[in-house]
Amino acid sequence: MGRSRERNPLKNKLIILTLVMTSMFLQGCYVIKQGMGQFKLQFSQVPLEEAIENEPNGEYRKLLAAVPAIKQFAVEQLCLKSNKNYTSYYATQDTGVSFVVTAAPKTKLEPYTWWFPIIGSVPYKGFFDEAEALELEQDLTSRGYDTYRFAAPAYSTLGWFKDPITTPMLKRGYFALASTIIHEMVHTTKYIEGQGDFNEQLASFIEYKGARSYFEQNNLLDGKQLQDIESSRQNRIQLLNLIQTYLKNLDELYKSTADEAVILEKREDVFARLSEEIVRLYPHNPKTNWRFNNARLLQYKRYDEDSQLLNNIWEQSDGDWKKFWQLVENYTVQQGWEG
Repeated sequence: MGRSRERNPLKNKLIILTLVMTSMFLQGCYVIKQGMGQFKLQFSQVPLEEAIENEPNGEYRKLLAAVPAIKQFAVEQLCLKSNKNYTSYYATQDTGVSFVVTAAPKTKLEPYTWWFPIIGSVPYKGFFDEAEALELEQDLTSRGYDTYRFAAPAYSTLGWFKDPITTPMLKRGYFALASTIIHEMVHTTKYIEGQGDFNEQLASFIEYKGARSYFEQNNLLDGKQLQDIESSRQNRIQLLNLIQTYLKNLDELYKSTADEAVILEKREDVFARLSEEIVRLYPHNPKTNWRFNNARLLQYKRYDEDSQLLNNIWEQSDGDWKKFWQLVENYTVQQGWEG
């Protein structure tokens, strides 16, 4: 029996997933459909070497060839967990490999959550079929929730399956590819059940620092390119800081004793002011959709790459990744999230 498991690890993972799916029977068709989508993803990916040899797009070939070095750097320098993820490629014409829906009440800055075995409560729900994501969004909207739907270029199965490089990951360029790989590797290194915001902030914080360090140490970008990347990051941080200010304003409004109708009217004024202020900040990008609601604003907060908490931990670590991870471990234990 032991030898059989070693020869066919994928078969055993499929058996485990079947058991998990059985335990989630009460969630109906969703789990079955996503399980079938995961099977398709697993059996449609090809080894990285084969993908590099057969990929007609020259830029994509270069990016695929860079993946092993990115992974090695993440393991050796960032102390991330080594696994078989990103040793294969999944080609797709879709805008994302998963289509994600988030939601929130109209008068609370609290995410609508879903519960699943293994990962616990999460503030989003993903689909392989975009039409199913749209159907859920429409249902939540009809029930009075704010919603936000987006296409994700990658996602982590937390080590349950071999996650592939996907075409949407390549479309965003070299730096974004490295950032995404590092982000998802963080999830397989440290993922706390039921703490969706912390998990995403940790991965977002490490992805930029890690990717920047990778490019600097390997002399892959010149000074001007690195400056442009840092400038883009500062723009994102400026946007996040602005959104944080408006989140505080909204929180005060939602906690007021005003009638719900008045709160709903006033919040639209807040959203409008935020949109106008962002348009002034980014006049070069007028086509961007800056329409907001609670769900979209919480998504920005969830992926905050400039978390003050994590910045403080990083300063305490003196730039030592092993020490950083130990301090993160200490913090999560202190919070009572794990023993």
